Amino acid sequence: MNPARASRTTDRHCAWRVVAATLAAVAALTATTAPAAQSTTRTVAITFDDLPLGGPQFGIERMAAMTDKLVASIVAGGVPAVGFVNESKVDVEGETDERVGMLRTWVDAGLELGNHTYSHPSPHHVPLTQYFEDIVRGEPFTRVLMESSGGRLRFFRHPFLRRGLTLEDKQAIDAFLAARGYTIAPVTMDNADYLFSAVYTEAKTRGDELLMARVADAYLAFSEQIYAFYENAAENLFGRPMTHVYLLHANELNADTFDRFVAMTRARGYEFVTLDEALVDTAYAAADRYAGPAGTSWIFRWDATQAQESGARKVNWRTEPTVPDWVQQLFDSR
Repeated sequence: MNPARASRTTDRHCAWRVVAATLAAVAALTATTAPAAQSTTRTVAITFDDLPLGGPQFGIERMAAMTDKLVASIVAGGVPAVGFVNESKVDVEGETDERVGMLRTWVDAGLELGNHTYSHPSPHHVPLTQYFEDIVRGEPFTRVLMESSGGRLRFFRHPFLRRGLTLEDKQAIDAFLAARGYTIAPVTMDNADYLFSAVYTEAKTRGDELLMARVADAYLAFSEQIYAFYENAAENLFGRPMTHVYLLHANELNADTFDRFVAMTRARGYEFVTLDEALVDTAYAAADRYAGPAGTSWIFRWDATQAQESGARKVNWRTEPTVPDWVQQLFDSR
């Protein structure tokens, strides 16, 4: 990294630390003055995909501001998140140093980074040999950053949540990841934030604050519906609450609303836990013999697997929440 860029990166790191400290102080003050919350009985791990930026791409300065705001909100919320990196979005000519600096912002905040492949290919659309090459190509920057913080690269997230069209492909992918020392990062809750984010980002680019506010409100309401559906789905499947893993993306929508997402999550009685702590839940040891085109929640996979033996699903997937029509229409019309 050249000296001028290093200076800018250092300045940004200092700036977001000040913001994070301020937000944390406000959060602490609020905690001492707010009414007592209900007792915590639920747990969730929060993960972010497509670092350094998911969805519509924009300029480097705007990316840096988004990163700083998102990381500051994660820190202020006391959320031990994991961010999954697509290194093709880092390995950009003329901007690599700045983009590595954005990942450094996550690591310097005490957050963990994982591998989400280099270019986000679907294992359903490329040969497995090419998919494996893309996994390895997605390691160098992320590995160095994790090792520089005293950690190691250990988590992998499947692009599109796809694990293989056949059981043979799924087993081959699992074996390859295990041989490279990866722990697979499952997902039980996914709120389709990429749809909302695309509409939100375009509105922000135009300066349409009314639409931004409308999208943000709809997004948070939908996120709460996702919580309710998958809480019920897990109880139907396992007969008890489970520790969930929630999938979000690194984007401006989440940077601008994450404090509200945290408050909503805690109001539902949740405590935020690490991904390691989440995976201790015995639900994650349940058999997954689903192979097919869907990239979906692990709860869907476990339900499909159990249905192979019982002949019946335990979850009514027809009642899964759907994105509001007006948001879907704006996304489709872009």
